[in-house]
Amino acid sequence: MSLRRLIFRYVCPVGGGWVAGKSRLLPVGRPAAVTGLLLAVVLSGCRKNPYPNDSVNNQLVILTEISAGDSLKVPVSKSIQVGSGGIISFEKVSSAHVQIFRADGRSWLLKLNTSPDFANDPASIYTAPQRPHSGTTYSLQVQDPLSGTVTAKTTIPPLVHLTGFDTSSGLRGNTPVMNCKFTLLDTPGVDHYYVFEAVKQLVSLSHSFTWKGIRYDYSRSDAQKLYQTVKDSPGVVLRLDTIPRNTYLRLNLYTDDPNVANSQVSSLDSPFRRIFLPSRVFGASYTTGFSVDKKFFRDQTNNSPGIVLIMVKSVSPELYNYLFYYEKYKLDIGSVPTGQLYSPPGNIVNGLGIFGSSSKRQWFYYFDQLR
Repeated sequence: MSLRRLIFRYVCPVGGGWVAGKSRLLPVGRPAAVTGLLLAVVLSGCRKNPYPNDSVNNQLVILTEISAGDSLKVPVSKSIQVGSGGIISFEKVSSAHVQIFRADGRSWLLKLNTSPDFANDPASIYTAPQRPHSGTTYSLQVQDPLSGTVTAKTTIPPLVHLTGFDTSSGLRGNTPVMNCKFTLLDTPGVDHYYVFEAVKQLVSLSHSFTWKGIRYDYSRSDAQKLYQTVKDSPGVVLRLDTIPRNTYLRLNLYTDDPNVANSQVSSLDSPFRRIFLPSRVFGASYTTGFSVDKKFFRDQTNNSPGIVLIMVKSVSPELYNYLFYYEKYKLDIGSVPTGQLYSPPGNIVNGLGIFGSSSKRQWFYYFDQLR
């Protein structure tokens, strides 16, 4: 059955991971928490299936974005019919055999990752250290004894080329924003589909010091006592480290560019989760920009310090279309009954979801006071 026919709990996708979604929109101004940064579609909880005659039981669900230069990560879950089949839920798949093949015949086996970072994900996470390359085609094969075999293929776009990336502070109405402006240099003979995103990656803070060649974790009570004794000794410094977490906050974006695809689904006065720029607007170069809502740049609670990531991506056509469907659903859901919203079409053969790819440029900003 096509993913177009499967209707599930509404959530908003994020490049790479799983949004902590609900069956309703989050309140305006509240960020969506994201675990991981792959694709960020959550199949959490259960949802009424309006097509009870179509079996979706035990279908593998793959929601993956591979990116040039990033290590491989593939979330795997499966759909489950509850009761008479009118309800669909999703559960982890820990018995899958996951492989990615490169066009030249090389292949990599991804192993189940049991890191605590992924414990709360609604899918099992399979990883490998290999990093894919731009301009290269990759195929995915996932086999499971109970759910069968699914396949998909994607070609990573060429690297993103841009110049003159510049930022400034400003206002969007009464909303403080960071303005980003730049010029994209299009690759001749290649159709680029651009997606602009901004997230805040949360971090954990770790304090440590070194004494007589041994590193001590300051969170331990015995280390704190030792530090008080030796802190005035030469070379003893209490150091602060930031440890990135597998959790992100989605930041709202604005744009005045009339050529973005977002204008097809809402006024450009609206905030968006992503900005979509189709390839048809290009000549040799194109100057554009967007603004990022600064509301969550600084942690007001001292519980969620993090790093702001600004991303300019060139994505594969199938990923562009998949994400654009979700941006439209986000805007439509206030006026259309949730049960009537179709899931976007994917490219997973014999399963559900998307196997897409991207090349990207990204910038990191620290606004929180880390101490």
